[in-house]
Amino acid sequence: MSVSALGVTLAVTLGVTLAALVARAGGGSLEAGSAATGPSVVVSHSDLTELAELAGVVPAWRELWLGSLDALHREPSINNTQEDVLAQLGAVAFLHCPVRNLGERGVSWVRRRDWHIISSGVLMYTNDERFQVLHSEGSDDWILQIKYVQKRDNGTYECQVSTASGTLSRLVHLHIAVPEAFILGADEHHVDAGSTINLVCIIEKSPVPPQYVFWYHNSRMINYDAARGVTVQTEPGPKTQSALAIRSAAPRHSGNYTCAAANTEPAHIYVYVSEGSDKMAATLSRSRSGRGAAGGAVLLANLLANLLAALLGVRLGAL
Repeated sequence: MSVSALGVTLAVTLGVTLAALVARAGGGSLEAGSAATGPSVVVSHSDLTELAELAGVVPAWRELWLGSLDALHREPSINNTQEDVLAQLGAVAFLHCPVRNLGERGVSWVRRRDWHIISSGVLMYTNDERFQVLHSEGSDDWILQIKYVQKRDNGTYECQVSTASGTLSRLVHLHIAVPEAFILGADEHHVDAGSTINLVCIIEKSPVPPQYVFWYHNSRMINYDAARGVTVQTEPGPKTQSALAIRSAAPRHSGNYTCAAANTEPAHIYVYVSEGSDKMAATLSRSRSGRGAAGGAVLLANLLANLLAALLGVRLGAL
């Protein structure tokens, strides 16, 4: 309330009290609309306070002072309900800590995995610049922001407030979702020369569908090789599906194919393009290459096992 408004309120509602104060001050009188010809009247601060209290009006300064004093005596309270936060690999995570009646106290964030103090108030105690505390003036929420979350950020975080009666805390469990890609079918795909290579990649466990899915032949990205008979069709969704088709397959199209997206575990498949349907020849060809050493070992083990079984059969027949 402004001084002029207060004066009007007092003049209108407390005329009798004001007259009494004037009389007490010097026995004079105060008449509205006339010059002050009588003894001068000095109204003290205590008199104004008395008038305000009689009028039911509390001065603004006193209201603010009492409010501040009351806030100092109130204990802070924290929403200690545990919270689970899901963030996708590479995204931004926000961990909330609502505290009321904080006063001049501070909120600290601690990583429970190693009990590392991350922050106190808005001061950071980590060299990892991905971490930051967000707090707006007048807000009860102290937010720990983690940018570009990694697998190692997965775990429990605790916000704390120290009080005279102990420590208040709230636990927030951060879960990092790592999208995974897999290609339908076995680890190997055999096709005849002249036919079409069809591969389908599924990306799941992705809260936010990827904007792009990339296909690689060995180490070369082939999404835009339309002139070479390559087409890619991607349908984003809870389970994003990307289909790769290569027309008129030739032996040069043999090799490793990879399906990949941002912040996603990629998937791989090996494609063999052979003349006719000689898949055994293709397998043997792979075993002779450096990449197929493991496949060759498996093939050799199978041949030895068959030979051993044949020998045992012969000996049992002789007995």
